[in-house]
Amino acid sequence: KGEIDLDETVALQQRDIQDFGTGSIRYDPPGTVYSLKTLARLLIEKSDNTAEYILKVRIGESRIQKLVEQFGMNQTIIKDNKTSLVDVALLLEKMRNAELSNKAQTAEMMDFLDQSDFEDRLPLLLPKDVRVYHKIGNEIGNVHDVGLIVKDDLTYFLGVLSSDVGNSEEEAKKTIATISKLVFDFKNSKR
Repeated sequence: KGEIDLDETVALQQRDIQDFGTGSIRYDPPGTVYSLKTLARLLIEKSDNTAEYILKVRIGESRIQKLVEQFGMNQTIIKDNKTSLVDVALLLEKMRNAELSNKAQTAEMMDFLDQSDFEDRLPLLLPKDVRVYHKIGNEIGNVHDVGLIVKDDLTYFLGVLSSDVGNSEEEAKKTIATISKLVFDFKNSKR
């Protein structure tokens, strides 16, 4: 809508640093400057928790909540960091169909999802010519990956959200990869 200038810059403050999980910004010195677009890219590609925090503060949690509700994402609660596979599938479908932004920005968003640093789940066991536009999530005891899988004329959503995996996070990642491969093989065989 042009309400936010993606080239606007924000200087990292000590209070912004989320010293847990994934991402690299937490290791940068306070005062380091990022554009909002760079923060969005780092949030998606590196699952950077500090980038997410800064964007949430800059844009406003309630504003983001209203936006996701306008998208029809009725099971997503931004302040609690909760969502559902139905809501994520809806969001990715709207993104893929350029319903959230113009075509150039849509292509850029999809590219961010395609360039994830985390290829150890949905994409891991798939053929190299399959594109996986996905976003991972990690919390203690939780391992997630959701995305659009695309090969030629085959496109589908797949998401796996797990909880209470304890010390079995690596096993959970391998299980997500196995599920992804099984679904792909089944869907690909039906074409």
